[in-house]
Amino acid sequence: MRVFGRERWDGIEIDALRQAVDDLSWLMGGSSAFRRELRWVRIWRTNRRTWMAAMAAPVLGVVYFRGASWGDAAEFKWQTVHELAHAWDIHSCYRLSRGLKNATGGRYGRFRWQSPIPFEYKPGGRWLKGRRPPLNALEDWADSVATYVYPEYAESAPGGPRLISPARWNYIRQQMQVRLPYSPHWVTRFYGPEGLGPVPI
Repeated sequence: MRVFGRERWDGIEIDALRQAVDDLSWLMGGSSAFRRELRWVRIWRTNRRTWMAAMAAPVLGVVYFRGASWGDAAEFKWQTVHELAHAWDIHSCYRLSRGLKNATGGRYGRFRWQSPIPFEYKPGGRWLKGRRPPLNALEDWADSVATYVYPEYAESAPGGPRLISPARWNYIRQQMQVRLPYSPHWVTRFYGPEGLGPVPI
């Protein structure tokens, strides 16, 4: 992985970027596993202002825009892992996001005319009440990976919690070498105190 435009980064930002890479790399099984999936990734910073904080794209890699959370290390690390998850999905030819969609019963619904995301995405399975659904299966995957890596941040994220159901957690867990347990106090957020059956989705 290579970082470009280093003159546009300050030391704190580079440290946060390195920490995010280290955190994801550790869960993936170490540097060799990380390099196998993400060694092609290039990371750029631009002063261009857009509605996005960052984006990942084939060939280009990960680009941070002026809207990125440079001043908030926890949010910046979340954004970084989210974008690296997109890059990992791209490297898999989108097998990972399709797998999550299939594991949770996610699907695409009705066509929406003149929408930047023309098909409405139904995330499938249980979804946290009050949380906006993801735009598509790719965002579902990237957010789920970021939540797996930073569950504490997910509990107190700006705009509300970004918790994921056990089925999403278990799918991400299967892609990692370090298998973290699902947080028991999240279960009631999806199932209530008694739980709702033997197959939580």
